[in-house]
Amino acid sequence: MTIRRLNDTLSTQVALLEELFALLERETPELAGISLDAMTEINDLKEGVVARIDEHTAPLRQAIAEAAVSLELPPDASLGDVAGLLGKQGDEEIPRLHQELNRLAEKIQQTAMLNRDIAERFVATVSNSLNFLAQILNQSTVYGASGGYQRRQQTGAVMINREA
Repeated sequence: MTIRRLNDTLSTQVALLEELFALLERETPELAGISLDAMTEINDLKEGVVARIDEHTAPLRQAIAEAAVSLELPPDASLGDVAGLLGKQGDEEIPRLHQELNRLAEKIQQTAMLNRDIAERFVATVSNSLNFLAQILNQSTVYGASGGYQRRQQTGAVMINREA
């Protein structure tokens, strides 16, 4: 019964990670295309998936601990330890799910790093553009009352926070 519960719990975890990975993959072209509405929607969806993953973490840990104890392993044994022992005993499903979780975690990490890189480049580009505009505003020239151009030192440009 505990191995079946572990199998069900791992299957749920795989499904949640697949959902998160699909959202991250969907996010990549939206970030590259600077589609703000789509990025907002995807962020909301990601928050929901991450919340469900967080809710599922405790039952997953409990199922791993119960399976470990049933296999005469310490209760704090890792999923890898449980999967390795079950694989030696002929169980193919738990080791497969363990490998699937590892594969998905790696893909999620790579895609998240790519998305973060795209977002950081976008922020840097916007920041450079805003700095350039601030310089232009601060160094503007105005036609003066004496009939010539006068250089103004301050025209009231406001520095904008990078996070804006």
